Parts: sequence; C-alpha cells; structure tokens
Amino acid sequence: MKAKDITLGGIMVALGIMTLYLTTIIPVNTLSILTLASCFIPITILRSNIRTACFVYVATALMSFFIVPINYAIMYTLLFGIYGIVKYFIEKIRKIPIEIILKLLFFNIVLSIGIVFMNAFISELTIDFPTWILYLISQPAFLLYDFAITTVITFYLQKSKKFKI
Repeated sequence: MKAKDITLGGIMVALGIMTLYLTTIIPVNTLSILTLASCFIPITILRSNIRTACFVYVATALMSFFIVPINYAIMYTLLFGIYGIVKYFIEKIRKIPIEIILKLLFFNIVLSIGIVFMNAFISELTIDFPTWILYLISQPAFLLYDFAITTVITFYLQKSKKFKI
C-alpha cells in the first residue's frame, strides 16, 4: 500500500468516526448523519482504490463499537458502511434493472440480519405493525438512500474536477 493510500485511509476513518459521533451529539436526523458517514467509503474508492476503501470500512466499523451507541454501530457496520463497497461492485454490471434487484436483495438480507441482531443483542424489537409492512415501507426508503449516495458521489466528482484533486 502506498503512503498516499494510508494517509487518505486515515483521514477518511477520522472523518467517518467524527461523523458517526455526531449521532450522539445531534439525536435528530440520525439516518441523515449515518448517510453522510457512509459517503466516505465511495469517496475513498474514487480517490484511491477498493482495497483502501475496505480498510476504511473495517477500521471505521470497529472503532464505532467503542465510540457510538451499539445500535448505531450495528447500523453502520451492517448497512451504511459497507453499502458503498457493495454499490461499487453492483454498479459495475451496468444494467439498471439487475442493479436495482441486487441492491434490494442486499438490503433485504441486511434488514433481516439487523432485525435478528437487534432482537438477540440489544432488546426485543417492538414494532406495532406486522414485519412485512416494515419490509414494504423500507424498500422505497432504501432506494432514496441509494439515490442520495449517488447524488453525493456525483456532486463530489463535479467539485473535484474543478480543483484537480
């Protein structure tokens, strides 16, 4: 690994942890803050490579368990952190219907694992409506999240061209 990649990785881990820490300071809009924290992985892929992004994800996920509440650390580790890497590989297919199906499949698997984790390790998950409604409602929310990540990546690419980073 080059010194440039190590430096970039360290900066991205620090930014990711600082952003995750905001979830403890600003209790409102937690999902927006987690979305912002997840943007550092795709930016790392754009600036360096997939290997560095994987290191950033692992380091940020591990450190999050020591710094932020366990439920936010689990959410970051299962979905928000790793999604930038998953998105990178899925979007290499370049067939939008297949990409959407694979992204939703990934999300549903992660949602199922998340529900099991929350029930097993934190507390009994109490939802006042059937679980299938949770799955139904969360699909458009996930697609909105995917769109938000794509928008941030596009914005970053446009701004980075101006400054020749």
